[in-house]
Amino acid sequence: MRIHIPGECPAAKAVRGYLRRQDFHITNFRPDWTVRIEEQPGLTQPVLDSIHCELDQAILRHLRKQTATPITIQTAGGVESDREVRILVPPVEAERKAVEVSVFRALLEMANQQEASSAASSRAPWWKRSF
Repeated sequence: MRIHIPGECPAAKAVRGYLRRQDFHITNFRPDWTVRIEEQPGLTQPVLDSIHCELDQAILRHLRKQTATPITIQTAGGVESDREVRILVPPVEAERKAVEVSVFRALLEMANQQEASSAASSRAPWWKRSF
């Protein structure tokens, strides 16, 4: 699975480190998923910007478990792909950590789903796989 995590904020760097340790392929060339993590001063709560997709829902589910602060969800913030999510993080260490853990767990969940679906398709008879 190819993942692209652009951004130079501490949360983006930490997520890239977590994913490298789990042998994810971190690249900006034709990624399967893109997660933009940006830190904005003056922000008080995490903002999740995406169109409705599996990754968005997985990140939101894990983020709700990690933080007690409200989460703002935007659907018209500039993200136009169901393979991309943008997260704005407040410059608070607890919120940074919550976003890091949530994104990492969501990507692990998505990778497990992808492996399960590819394993199921490889168990299908050859004639079903070819059509």
